[in-house]
Amino acid sequence: MNLPVERITADSYRQVKARLRELIARLGAAGTLRLPAEERLAASLGVSRATVRSALQSLQKEGRIRRLHGAGTFINRHVLGVTANLAEAGAFVDLLADAGYEAGQRVSGRATELSEDVATTLELPAGEPAWEVERVFTADGRPAVYSVDHVPARLLRYPSSTPEAMDSTFSFIETHVGRPVCYSVARVRPLLPPPHVRAALEIEADHPLLFLRHLHVHADESPLAVTVAYVNDDYLSFSVIRGYLDQ
Repeated sequence: MNLPVERITADSYRQVKARLRELIARLGAAGTLRLPAEERLAASLGVSRATVRSALQSLQKEGRIRRLHGAGTFINRHVLGVTANLAEAGAFVDLLADAGYEAGQRVSGRATELSEDVATTLELPAGEPAWEVERVFTADGRPAVYSVDHVPARLLRYPSSTPEAMDSTFSFIETHVGRPVCYSVARVRPLLPPPHVRAALEIEADHPLLFLRHLHVHADESPLAVTVAYVNDDYLSFSVIRGYLDQ
């Protein structure tokens, strides 16, 4: 069987994982629920088996596949229609694209101070200087998600300069803080839009939104940033894939 996936020349974990997700979607749509062996995947992608194994382990944790000892790797067919898993790390622009929209974003940044609420989460005093990155994610040209990143100025590599507003929260932190995010903790709740969010998303005051508040954490357990996001589920809804058995 010719594997329906393009060759990757760079040994990139993120690229490999993205290509494996594409492969899972294509095979699942064709009714094939078993993935090729690691050796074949590695050869087709042009990467090491270790990179493929790491990507498969991540996809298993997300609930998209099952790896059965002695039997192989299988696609979880009931997950094939899930475009946005709340447990996954992913930029909203990618999630909107996965949902079938022409996705875009508008990004701006400004110097500010941490509110008491955000500062407490970051274990810093209120009023601490910070850099705020505001993003409006669009779906077919219409505003769908509004988010704001709060990054303490003391963590920036060059706090006296104006950092570039990167295309994603994770790339901004990795580039301008120099300490990549190890994991994020999200609090989720429904709410009605505050006035500034209502204006940004062009919705009415009684339009409910999904509110997500992420704390991004470095590998040494130190807080790096807080992201608050307001999601219009007319465009993007989330599922949660929960696994119960290690197999």
